Amino acid sequence: MNQQEILKRISIINVKNKIGLEELFSKKDIIYVKCPFCYSKNGAMKLNIANNSYICKDCEARGYSVGLYAKYKYISNKEAYNRLINSEADISNNLTSSIITNSKKNAEELDITYQSFLENLTLNSDHTMKLLQYGFSMDEIERIGFKTIPTKDSEKVEICRKLIDEGIDLEGIPGFYKDRKFRWNFKSHKGIFVPIFQNCKITALRIHLDNEYNTDTTDIWFSSSQESNGTKQDNNIMFLYPKNNRLQIINNNQEKKDIIIVSEMILAYKIAAKYKDNIIIRYSKCYFKK
Repeated sequence: MNQQEILKRISIINVKNKIGLEELFSKKDIIYVKCPFCYSKNGAMKLNIANNSYICKDCEARGYSVGLYAKYKYISNKEAYNRLINSEADISNNLTSSIITNSKKNAEELDITYQSFLENLTLNSDHTMKLLQYGFSMDEIERIGFKTIPTKDSEKVEICRKLIDEGIDLEGIPGFYKDRKFRWNFKSHKGIFVPIFQNCKITALRIHLDNEYNTDTTDIWFSSSQESNGTKQDNNIMFLYPKNNRLQIINNNQEKKDIIIVSEMILAYKIAAKYKDNIIIRYSKCYFKK
């Protein structure tokens, strides 16, 4: 028996089929199944086909493919290995199709969707205080349109339903996707949505995170490229047009300085708020020259 055949026989997919685990959903290298130990009905157990591991988020059962077979059959790992090696492999998988992604819609459709989406959201008191500490006024916070990101699935699904009822098609809108129950949903992180405008239209949403990632990342794009029926968000630049097409600010010595903004969107808004007499800022869903 060659090595490839051995790997097939001890693979997590073969074990899944041998013990009859029901597939519910898959994403990339992960298959979600009903846990055979705590009898979860919502796909709490994840099978990782890349490293042949399993873990249940409900009962915390975890391990590797041979151990899963042994635990299910109430036998030793050695006996489980021998049984798997000495029987034909079944690596069929009902959910092996690749993730379907959509092409991004045009600027007009993105703007309509994101405008309606943000109107269904609010800004909580903690995020309001954070933005005030950043130097924004209440008027600027309202005009820019910062919103707190919902994280509860039930709330997110309900917001998507409202958008669909309004006649909005979420296909092709970065950040939105279909979950494992085939409902429209959207990606969420604890933080603040920052609308990004180009030519008076919201073309993207930036997420200002409450907590930094390990790489000290504080801001990420609202995107769903790795999800079923999701859409990728490209990098966007929000241009702040100053007087005479140059951004000029006055320092304490009253000397004019030119700067180029190459930073996060929330910083761009902060600069726009501070130097609003010298640059174009957004007002009523558009930009105007103060």
